[in-house]
Amino acid sequence: MKRKFFLILYYGFATHLPDSYLPVIGKICNRIRIFCCRHIFHKCADIDTINRNVYFGNGARIEIGEHSGLGANSHITNNIKIGRDVMIAPELHVVFRNHNISDINVPMRVQPELPETTVTIEDDVWIGQRVIILPGRTIAKGSVVGAGSVVTKDFPPYSIIGGNPARLIRSRLS
Repeated sequence: MKRKFFLILYYGFATHLPDSYLPVIGKICNRIRIFCCRHIFHKCADIDTINRNVYFGNGARIEIGEHSGLGANSHITNNIKIGRDVMIAPELHVVFRNHNISDINVPMRVQPELPETTVTIEDDVWIGQRVIILPGRTIAKGSVVGAGSVVTKDFPPYSIIGGNPARLIRSRLS
């Protein structure tokens, strides 16, 4: 019942408040959104930002670590784990499941969906604007995902990746 109340408060009111980075009023709006999310998410540490128009379904299986934030107009899956010190720019889109397309004798729209998979964003990650992350992917610790990337596979820790589909640009370790 408590989660439902805060979901209504978040989607009906808090998500529409001004941007978190506006002087004075932005900080208040951000605190209201964070307050709601602490009562919605499965685990919600001391996070920095939940910007406006972030969609996360019912939030029941979302975990987010300390000093992390979600950029404006992001659409994340209900089955996601976000580590500590994660920066997420506006318009991240996380896909949590796909349609089955294996039977060519049955229209794709009526084929069953594939099972949900967890998307994991490990600690100290920076995700640029308008990134798409496909189901089951892990963004490894210390990685940077360039703006506009489509992440279709996993990469080693401390990778700088970008493109569509995303590819390794270089390692931060070198």
